[in-house]
Amino acid sequence: MGESMPTFDCYALSQCPSFQQSKDEGDFADDATWILTSSFVILTMQTGFGLVEMGSSMAGWEVHILLKNAADVFVGAMSYWLLGYGLSFGTPSSPFMGFGGFDPVAGYDPIESGLRFSQYIFQFSFAATATTIVSGCIAMRLRFFVYIIYCFFAVIFYSFVAHWIWADDGWLNTLGAYDHAGGGPVHLFGGINGLVAIIMVGPRTGMFDGKRTKKSFRAVSPSSQLFGLFMLWWGWIGFNCGSSFGITGLKWVVATRSAISTVNGSAGGGITSIIYSYLRTGRKLIKVDHMVVGILGSLVSTTAACSVINTHESILVGAIGAIVSNLVCSLMKYLHLDDPVGGVGVHVGGGIWGVIAVGIFADASLPGADVRSGLLHGGGMHQLGLQLLETVALTGWSLVTAIPFFYICGIGCSRDWRNPRKGLRMTVEEEMQGADKFLHGLDYFEDYEASEESRTPLSGDHVIDSELGNKDTRGDSAQAESSGNIDLRMSLKRGRRASLLTLPTSASFRISGPDCFEENEASEESRTPLSGDQVIDSELGNKDTRGDSAQDESNGNIDLRVPLNRGRRASLLTLPKSASCRISVSRIEDC
Repeated sequence: MGESMPTFDCYALSQCPSFQQSKDEGDFADDATWILTSSFVILTMQTGFGLVEMGSSMAGWEVHILLKNAADVFVGAMSYWLLGYGLSFGTPSSPFMGFGGFDPVAGYDPIESGLRFSQYIFQFSFAATATTIVSGCIAMRLRFFVYIIYCFFAVIFYSFVAHWIWADDGWLNTLGAYDHAGGGPVHLFGGINGLVAIIMVGPRTGMFDGKRTKKSFRAVSPSSQLFGLFMLWWGWIGFNCGSSFGITGLKWVVATRSAISTVNGSAGGGITSIIYSYLRTGRKLIKVDHMVVGILGSLVSTTAACSVINTHESILVGAIGAIVSNLVCSLMKYLHLDDPVGGVGVHVGGGIWGVIAVGIFADASLPGADVRSGLLHGGGMHQLGLQLLETVALTGWSLVTAIPFFYICGIGCSRDWRNPRKGLRMTVEEEMQGADKFLHGLDYFEDYEASEESRTPLSGDHVIDSELGNKDTRGDSAQAESSGNIDLRMSLKRGRRASLLTLPTSASFRISGPDCFEENEASEESRTPLSGDQVIDSELGNKDTRGDSAQDESNGNIDLRVPLNRGRRASLLTLPKSASCRISVSRIEDC
């Protein structure tokens, strides 16, 4: 008979030092890979933040907003490398801050340095997220270079609260406060900073004083808001799951539970937001801003608690978070605090509720849960009290750092200690132009015209003959020497807006053509195909509305009176078929 196979002793192999070292190194590599992958996902959330802010803003600010979000990364990265990481996780350290380790490269063996590198990039992604929250809160009015300075110092201020919560000797961590993925250090901290900025910078010009209509401030692209929501949504899974800091041991259990709690929380928030919007609008509408704020608020609400609550409880946490976030946004409007993206509602409202939810729903019996049970699981008031302490401490720190920062920056720029706002915000002229034009040199309106004549200030009649086919050009202009008028002949794509028509002063139009204005005006009459003349009388001031339409029963024509924002496109002028326009103006400037 042949020889028997040798017995393989697994226990003896597991005790071999070389095997143990290889296993440990493999575990470290797995954990580091998980952390790095999560970091990359979190950093892509900057795109989502940029899209939400861009879609919530007015035309003429899109490029500026995306550049601000880029500054969050490159300015924040420098700040975190110079000071932030050492203040958060450096050694030696105290319960308040770290004092060393500002260079995460030096003095460590390969494995330890690798673990530090992965921790560094992950914690930096959190710092960048905390900074970018303020960008949306003060959109379209804060000076760009003030924001650059803020990006640098906000990372430093954030590093202290990160130390309190996540460093081994951080004072809140030592007491037992729990925050899995930054509901307090990231969202509450960033949201309070945004609230301070909103108060100190002030609202957009004409927002609350009646000088401009509400429609002047409507979001330029709700679709961009929703695209941004989608990017933030799946990025949040990386945010919450990555905070397990690995997949070895029971960490993978914590990560998977966090994923389901995050998704369930957003489900509860989404359903609640639909109901809230439907009831809030008198059972008429499902508004995009209610949905975006509600879903993001539910995601923020799960951030602190997702790893230590049961997955069915996360639905309730997210639902309450959506309601709280939308109610805070309504309160902001009532108090005349201008927050274009609803950042305070999402991050302060959702952040406070999420931190408190740990003290209510935490379940210490869950695998991998390193927390006392909350109120509903037999833990009493102890954990809830610690969570309340966290909200008070982080809110206080944000106020103590943000108020002096914006005040000092304001008086430094304005040279007037009594009026820091003057130094913080753009001038009214810059705000009306939009930063894409005055700061980045992107003048969409001037670039669209084909000749210098069309930019010359003139008075009198201006004629546009438009033959609409499958082309979209900006037109050729010719000077009519006999009358001094300008003739513009444009071929526009069928159904597209005549975006050339930028009229900064009073003007009236007469448009002749079949079936003009089929679907774009404000009343049912204006959607009826008509032939003949259509008349628009436009008084151009600081308003931007879609106009009121009235049927002239005597001749079947449509009269539209449209107040437009100075220098903005006449977006109502959609000519789906051949038409000619005669525009009478008293004066055209910067056309």
